[in-house]
Amino acid sequence: MQLDEKWIRAHLPGNCASEDIDVFSRYYLEGLTVMSEGERGEPDAVVYRAKSEEDLKYWQLEIICRFVGKADHSKRWRYYRDHAENGMWFYVERRCYDYNAIEDPRLPGFECYLRNLRYGFPRARWEAKVKEHIRLMNFWYSVPHWDYDRDKLCFIEISDSKEHDDHSLMEEPRPGSIIRMED
Repeated sequence: MQLDEKWIRAHLPGNCASEDIDVFSRYYLEGLTVMSEGERGEPDAVVYRAKSEEDLKYWQLEIICRFVGKADHSKRWRYYRDHAENGMWFYVERRCYDYNAIEDPRLPGFECYLRNLRYGFPRARWEAKVKEHIRLMNFWYSVPHWDYDRDKLCFIEISDSKEHDDHSLMEEPRPGSIIRMED
């Protein structure tokens, strides 16, 4: 698939502008329709129908933003997994922590993705992506737990609500599973 590499690199944050952006190896264009090559005899499939050349560029930028940049894993979680015994996790608890929610592996990636998009997307299009990702982060909460700080470009906790699901999985570690505390 043909990319306007100069335009895309101009719309990436400076720290990502030199990264590899060839992420469309199995895609091709039919006019403004992005097609994916079928696998093992399967028919080719429509991936995206662009409304215009500009829409196609922003779609390409959006896909590339998922693969460039480094996610920030520096946030300190209260609990983190140490090891498993007999199929159950044992945790370490930090006394000093930034977040109450236990390991949501999507968080650093979502933050990196939205920061990358902020650099190159028009404000309204970026805001729509932010709202979509806030909804995704709050999916397992009965009361919204996450919001997005548009100035600091990171997710923030707005409640002490606990995750829920049909299987009643606990957010906090089970009693007796915290093996040590760290400062």
